[in-house]
Amino acid sequence: MSDEQSSIGKKKIDIYTYLLIIPIVLFVGSIGILVQHYAATGEFFDRSIELKGGNLITVGITKEVNVEQLTKDLSKFGPSIITQSVGFKGRELFIQTDFKQSQDILKELNTLGIKTDSFSIREIGPALGEAFFAQVQVGIIAAFIAMAIAIFLIFRSVGPSFNVIFAAIADIITVLAFMQIFGINLSLASFAGLLMLIGYSVDTDIVLATRVLRTEEGTLKEKTMSAIKTGMTMTMTTLSVLVVLFVSNLSPVLSEIAAVLIIGLIVDMIYTWIQNAAVLRYIVKRREHA
Repeated sequence: MSDEQSSIGKKKIDIYTYLLIIPIVLFVGSIGILVQHYAATGEFFDRSIELKGGNLITVGITKEVNVEQLTKDLSKFGPSIITQSVGFKGRELFIQTDFKQSQDILKELNTLGIKTDSFSIREIGPALGEAFFAQVQVGIIAAFIAMAIAIFLIFRSVGPSFNVIFAAIADIITVLAFMQIFGINLSLASFAGLLMLIGYSVDTDIVLATRVLRTEEGTLKEKTMSAIKTGMTMTMTTLSVLVVLFVSNLSPVLSEIAAVLIIGLIVDMIYTWIQNAAVLRYIVKRREHA
């Protein structure tokens, strides 16, 4: 008799059942953060100027700027998002603002001792921003539909298929919540990161489901641990590369994608190796005792 069968015979509860509290609290808390953000701003998450319209001022600078202080200095012009980076083009300052303040902000930068000899202003109209945002929503929906069809064709079973899809949805919702905590706007760059995360989440869930449901050799515990070892090796390898990419700060776009994926992979470990594993183990035990 296997260790799992012995546990059932003694009416013991699988430890994964207790661990389920972690993804449940994480998921409910993430929804709470997004709902609270909606109540405060009218939107579930912040969008960049690419998805709502506005101006992006890029200024070439020669030394590091105190972003926190500069944000306070420019607050009189209205809310703005300020970042800086060091890349192949040298050090650059990025200011996201509305349509009317660009020239005034450039003058204020000169007053504060930040030279604006090299600058550019990129303007995106509200209609174009909304069009981009609509395309982002269509892209997410299309990705999930294609994913659902592919997963159902693989497993031919509603239970495991729904579990994989729900884990991917939970990943996205939780990452969006953490993006609000860390001040990461939804942009075309972060959207690319979310699409990559959907693919990665499905990949790890399929590795687990295939190992647990289709592998004949070994006990349920052995198959689960084998999948965890494989998946965690994949995740840690990917995380190490993303951390290097984020720390190197080669470009704002790459850093933003890396940040979203780092958050997503950490979250995915919880939803895949705790939540998904617990549900799959329950499915297998129920089949064995049907």
